[in-house]
Amino acid sequence: RSSRTMSVAAAGPIRAPPIASAQRTGRSGKPAPASSRADVAGIGRRDALARAATIAARKLLPSAIVLPSTIAAPNARADPVDLAPFVGKAGFFIRYPAGWVRATDRPGTDNGKSETLALVGNFKDIDTVSVRREPVALHRDFAEAAAAGGGGDDAPEGGQGEDSSSDRARRVALALTAAERDAVEANQNFGVVGGVENGRSGVMDFALGDASVADGPGASKGTTQPYFAYEYFTEVCRANIEEGAGGAKVCVGPRGDVLDTVRRVNYAVATESEGYLYLVKASAVEGRWETVGPLLREVARSFRVPQAY
Repeated sequence: RSSRTMSVAAAGPIRAPPIASAQRTGRSGKPAPASSRADVAGIGRRDALARAATIAARKLLPSAIVLPSTIAAPNARADPVDLAPFVGKAGFFIRYPAGWVRATDRPGTDNGKSETLALVGNFKDIDTVSVRREPVALHRDFAEAAAAGGGGDDAPEGGQGEDSSSDRARRVALALTAAERDAVEANQNFGVVGGVENGRSGVMDFALGDASVADGPGASKGTTQPYFAYEYFTEVCRANIEEGAGGAKVCVGPRGDVLDTVRRVNYAVATESEGYLYLVKASAVEGRWETVGPLLREVARSFRVPQAY
């Protein structure tokens, strides 16, 4: 199995968009807006809360989601760079830029537990791609959403009738991002993020972007299987999340100062093989996504499950 998998890796590099400068500019050519910390520099906690209250909180509705501009163009391309083939110790295949660092590469334990198999990236700018697998038995919602013609809350009208690939992909994306969406809702209701220790960190905001599905190689020779892809935005506070009038949120430190939040755009690829859900997540800070997003999508889409032949 190993030798045949490695033969795929020998196919040589492909071309994908490059990593460019970390400076993101808006469409007008002006620098992108500063972070929340810069916006409130030099003002007190009360003033910061009052200012934040004037900002309309994004309301996440599956059928009508307002997306950050950074994830509005999923098909953007840039000049190509070389992607080197990589076969992980767990047997999966992926391509990533030769200049990236391989921080983690594990063979996997096959003991039915969830584990991160690999982590690669440009850690200077925190552009990362991780490969994780979890028992599919822990993700019955994924299995139901991925089933062709399946029903559910987000199925097309007519229940078990005709089902498009975009409907399936959207259901999978909603199933696999339920934890992030629930965290946002819990914060809006209770002032802390449910499920996070001491309520001192968690997801402040979330938005789901485009979702799609395409067939790719399966584990057995001559087989194919669906690879689901979806994009999403998260804003995380690593302190206390507080709300002002109107539901606006701010991230408040232990001394009452307003802290930066972590705003990232993520592109995920999910597929099931041999009883495991494989989840590949490519991620970058929001300010770099317009530059490196096309490259990160290319890396994530190159993933292939371990081959059994």
